[in-house]
Amino acid sequence: MRRVYAVASGKGGVGKTTTVANLGVVLAAGGHETVVVDADLGMGNLAGVLGIDADAGPTVHDVLSGSAGVADAVREGPVGLSVVPASDDIDDFAAADPANLSVLLNGIDAEIILVDTSAGLSHDSVEPLRVADEVLLVSTPTRGSLGDTAKTREVAGRFETTVTGAVLTRTTPETDSTAAEAHLDVPIRATIPDDPAVSAAEAGEPLVIAAADAPATDAYRRLGADLTGDDSLVPDDGEGGAEADPGAAGPGASGADDEGRTGFLRWLLR
Repeated sequence: MRRVYAVASGKGGVGKTTTVANLGVVLAAGGHETVVVDADLGMGNLAGVLGIDADAGPTVHDVLSGSAGVADAVREGPVGLSVVPASDDIDDFAAADPANLSVLLNGIDAEIILVDTSAGLSHDSVEPLRVADEVLLVSTPTRGSLGDTAKTREVAGRFETTVTGAVLTRTTPETDSTAAEAHLDVPIRATIPDDPAVSAAEAGEPLVIAAADAPATDAYRRLGADLTGDDSLVPDDGEGGAEADPGAAGPGASGADDEGRTGFLRWLLR
């Protein structure tokens, strides 16, 4: 069944693009026909994360302005992932009409479509919340980020768009996932540990490819499995596992902090 997810947050820099890129690669590598769309019309950088030259052909902006068809803007990304990149030209931003986003999405035939949205509350950031089947929130555990992301949830609610849950990024063993879940009033679908591999991954090569054994990579695989119900996305090879995500278990879980630290250190020192 075709599903369109708007990956959204109220604040920039929390990991929306990183989540879209890595979740998209995980799903595509696992055999799910997946397209990622960069709908951050002002500051889109999904193409760079995935090693695609946005200037090499039509972009989201061209489709939204009516100067190109959807099929012309779809590029081939890593491991069979399809990508619709955004332009970084300010003139293209002025010409793009966010109201045409539903036309763009309807022109994509795929099992899963992940839409990378812009931060804040504006026409181009709100339109994906309106036209998506579901919204996946992304937030860091900070109070400010959670507060702004909760506003995004409220906007999605006004459109009666289902908020499937949230991804909590940059978590540590001290992160209180239960409190974050209560603040956002949606389930935490995944916690992505504050993993040095995330920043170490070079532009053009997503984390899940650049650091296949990293704790954050394992967390993105588990997110993909959770969203699709496809447990094969998480390798059963005795490596990683739930213990590799030091923020996943939440407070009060027996031995969770020690196991998380052990898994993280095993990866770091391998």
